[in-house]
Amino acid sequence: MTIAPIDPLLDTAAAPVTHCVRLKFADTIKEIQVPEGVSVLDAAAAAGTRLVHQCGIGTCGTCVGRVSTGAVSMPEGRVYPLRRDEIAEGMRLLCQAHAHGDAEVELDYPAAMLDDNPVVLTAVKLTELNWLADTVAELKVAVPKSVSFSFRAGQYVRLRVPGTDEWRSYSMASGERSKRRLAFTIRVLPQGAMSEYLRERAAVGDEIAMEGPLGSFGLSGQSGPILLLAGGTGLAPMLSILESLQTVRDRAPIRLVFGCARGRDLFHLDELEGRRSFMPNLSVRVTVDEPLDRTDLLCGNPVDTLTADDIAPGTSAYLCGPPAMLDAAHARLQELGLPRERIHSEQFLPS
Repeated sequence: MTIAPIDPLLDTAAAPVTHCVRLKFADTIKEIQVPEGVSVLDAAAAAGTRLVHQCGIGTCGTCVGRVSTGAVSMPEGRVYPLRRDEIAEGMRLLCQAHAHGDAEVELDYPAAMLDDNPVVLTAVKLTELNWLADTVAELKVAVPKSVSFSFRAGQYVRLRVPGTDEWRSYSMASGERSKRRLAFTIRVLPQGAMSEYLRERAAVGDEIAMEGPLGSFGLSGQSGPILLLAGGTGLAPMLSILESLQTVRDRAPIRLVFGCARGRDLFHLDELEGRRSFMPNLSVRVTVDEPLDRTDLLCGNPVDTLTADDIAPGTSAYLCGPPAMLDAAHARLQELGLPRERIHSEQFLPS
């Protein structure tokens, strides 16, 4: 009996369907082939193209990209750390995203950032623990001299709580030039692994496992005025960004709007005043939800105080804080006429 040869065009096992996905970084474009059933993130890794990511299961929101052309979808029936309007505008978590045809995905960071700031896993030493407010602690650590570590202002790391297997994510509050002396501002909760460690056991000299840098939040390179909006310890990456802006020749106006729910939660007000004194293009607005007898503070949350005067032509906004604040800020800024592509955000997610 003669067996007819298999037509390779009909042999789907030998020739899986793939789609060309153009990854449009801030500084370059890379093309990858994404097979059916394979996530964009996994296909990029197989092609040797690095993308910002962390959890790989669609919960952290780190690997986000925006689909500008083509069909790229995420599985339905799941809860993702993306707002409905973001998904409607094409935002996708690339660890969960599958291509159904050729597509282009825009990434809000340069590909060079991943080469310049590779992720490392190391142990750092606790050098200082300062209480900035009733619910805010400042943690300072030293990176070993033998470890090559660098980051972009706005990025974060994961720290393992000493004595546990629990990891927590915190943005650097220190600047890019402080590669070996990192500072973090940490909200201390009534309960929680890191909170209990800071209150009860933390001591100078402790070793803490650290992985990073992670995330893509940071200055986009867009020119023009800058609006920084921070809620609570969302001030941390803004402090790092401000330090980077000190060396920028472009003296475009910078406005920082920072707020907390209670007066006793406010922190770093002297730090902000000091920065304003040597950055003439910086203005600072501080808000608190509860009424206080202080003329230097506004009553309300940071979003409440935003007006058309905050959105000069060409403004880029950078937001960091809890999800509810970011949702309100996105809606308010677009209501005031700021284009979606000029709004960049980093949100706090539950541990």
